[in-house]
Amino acid sequence: MKYLIANWKMNDVDVSNWLEDFLSLSLMNKSLEIKVCANLYDVKDIVDASLPENTIFKEPFWMAQDVSKNKEGAYTGQISSKLLNKIDAGCLIGHSELREESDTNEIVHLKGIRLKEEKVSPVLLCVGESLNILEANKREDFIREQLDSYFKDGLFPDIIAYEPLWAIGTGVSADKRNIEDAMSIISKFLEENDHKNLPILYGGSVSSKNIEEILSITSVSGCLVGNSSLDGKEFARIAKKF
Repeated sequence: MKYLIANWKMNDVDVSNWLEDFLSLSLMNKSLEIKVCANLYDVKDIVDASLPENTIFKEPFWMAQDVSKNKEGAYTGQISSKLLNKIDAGCLIGHSELREESDTNEIVHLKGIRLKEEKVSPVLLCVGESLNILEANKREDFIREQLDSYFKDGLFPDIIAYEPLWAIGTGVSADKRNIEDAMSIISKFLEENDHKNLPILYGGSVSSKNIEEILSITSVSGCLVGNSSLDGKEFARIAKKF
């Protein structure tokens, strides 16, 4: 199975037009699973969307972009894992944009525990290094620390995405050698921890122009796509390369 996951971030997307544009390219790859990490504003439109029976999407096809580390209570603006369970949504956690704001490894781990408690699935864990870490030749230690912190106490995600901070939203994707090196680090960790079958995705300035090179890397099971996922037709062009 291959995975293609859109992350719309805090962008206003016309769900109806997006689906029309995407589905106009008549994708039928049954070995490709597509999910959309939507913002909360678009959730109702996604849930209410009428999908043809032969669509590539498998319902439910939306995921939340984050979850609270708290179970419930007076936490204005946050969404709990309990609420995600109610609406049958998966969840992305540990995205670099949130790690840069305030999410430490410990907080990401706690969010993972909350999702496990409510049986939220799939859980997509993001890991990746900054340019300073890469240039200091500390990538392996940095990524392993992110993984070690999350996997403790028997916790593990359903999917992992490697997303180098220096390639996110910059238009500059990591080159093939860098992606292969990172995938090797993650694959080795997973094998050591008896999770060698977990899919690993790449995220960072993915487009229809570079997707074939990215997918040519054996250990890449798919992609997490940001900016290019906002355009339904461009996202479909990426999907057709799988």
